[in-house]
Amino acid sequence: MKKLTPNQIWLGIFGIWGLLLTGCFSARLAGLVGPGALQAIRLQNLLQAKVDQLEKIQTRVNELQSEADLIEQDPITQQREIRRVLGYAAQDELIFDFSTPGQAI
Repeated sequence: MKKLTPNQIWLGIFGIWGLLLTGCFSARLAGLVGPGALQAIRLQNLLQAKVDQLEKIQTRVNELQSEADLIEQDPITQQREIRRVLGYAAQDELIFDFSTPGQAI
C-alpha cells in the first residue's frame, strides 16, 4: 500500500471542498439522504408557519367572540352597532363627517 503524503491529503481535502462549493455533490447528497428527507425539512418549516398562522387566527377569533358576547348582553351596545351599520344617529348623538365632498364612506 502506497503511503499518502501530506500534500496529497490536502489536495484531496481541497478537491472535495471545491466540489461541495460548486454543488456537484448536492444531487449525490440528496440521493444519499433521500429527497424525502429534504422534503420533510421543508414540510416541517411549512407546518410551523401554518401553526403560527393558526394561533394568530385563533387569537383573533377569541377576540371577536368576546366582542360578540358583549354585544349580545348589552342592549345599548346593540342599538349603537345597529345605528352604526345602518347609518342612523340617535337623538342625542353627534355625527362628525370628515370625508371630502366626492368621497363616499
